[in-house]
Amino acid sequence: MKKSLLVLLSVLLTISMFSQNVFQNGSYTTNNQEEVNGLIKVVSESNIIYKQSDDAKETMFTSETIQGYTLNDPFRKFTSLSENNTPSAFYEYVIEGDISLLILNKVYYIHNQTNGLKKLEVKKIEQSTDQGVFESTINSYIGILSYYAKDCPSLQAEVNSVVYRRNSLSEFVIKLNECNNNPINDYSEDPAINLLELGITAGGNYAAFEDARTSGYKTDGGDFGLSLSAYLSYSPNITKNKISFFLGVEYNQKKDEYTYEKSNFPGPRTVIHDASVIEPYIAAIYQPFYNKKGLFSPYIGIGSSYGFTLQHEVTIIDLFSEQRFDRELDQTFSILFKLGSFITISENKFLFEIVYSNYSYQIPGKVEDYGNNFQIKLGYVINLN
Repeated sequence: MKKSLLVLLSVLLTISMFSQNVFQNGSYTTNNQEEVNGLIKVVSESNIIYKQSDDAKETMFTSETIQGYTLNDPFRKFTSLSENNTPSAFYEYVIEGDISLLILNKVYYIHNQTNGLKKLEVKKIEQSTDQGVFESTINSYIGILSYYAKDCPSLQAEVNSVVYRRNSLSEFVIKLNECNNNPINDYSEDPAINLLELGITAGGNYAAFEDARTSGYKTDGGDFGLSLSAYLSYSPNITKNKISFFLGVEYNQKKDEYTYEKSNFPGPRTVIHDASVIEPYIAAIYQPFYNKKGLFSPYIGIGSSYGFTLQHEVTIIDLFSEQRFDRELDQTFSILFKLGSFITISENKFLFEIVYSNYSYQIPGKVEDYGNNFQIKLGYVINLN
């Protein structure tokens, strides 16, 4: 089992590497201002690979050898710049104009020909006192924005209200250009992004069982059972709609051991359930605070699943006997509810999820099994775009 999991993890990491590093339609700009169309693969913040067509020869370019590049779907524009004589890199335009706003590694920069590239920072400073160590925040970017607004009195009053966020910084830089009658290209709004993703999860399944016959029983909760799943998700314009649609399949072990007192019978009776179930499902989730670069992106969801029992063994033990038999059930759909969060760490996307579902596998006059069902999952998500 451990060997299989290691092989599966290795395959997923390999797929992830290739899915996150592919050629896209775009162009690069030479140092002579010539724009060359073709296919671009981003290797790092300072390197790209270019080829004219799918089967053409590949060429490596660095931020030292070209002026910049663009990606077409969605459209993004990058320019080669250097900060304080450090090695150059490709900075992405948020606002392009005489005064530009750029971003690199989640840090924002302001740039014009006169002052060059200036980092906009929120500095954290630790101060030690007799009462302990305290952290204070200095919004040093405010001073830089104030300097750029020195010839725009109307903006001087606004600079202290600028928040270190993409939309707030963008609005202010647009106003700086308007104050000086400079035209701009605005890339501040995230373009429409349609995500296609593959996810796998592993975790625990906890199922309650119920016998609806006369003198039947109902368990209080389940024991741990293995839960494995894989799904495909599609998110149309995720930055705007924040909705994703899931199509998946799960393998769940549903286990429980329950002891109860039977009327007019000496001693307790123990019932042991051990079931293995395949469950295809569909679901929709909503991420109210979707942030493609944020650490957490919580979500809620609703859907339905259907179970196919591979095996369901029931053991009944009392003072006088022990019975073991297999149970076959006519199964029905369930309603499921999801609560979880995607977690992005160093370009890798994970998920943590809790799922509740309620099954009603009712055979008239016989039994109802798999009542309340809880799952706790951890997973890894691969972008297939």
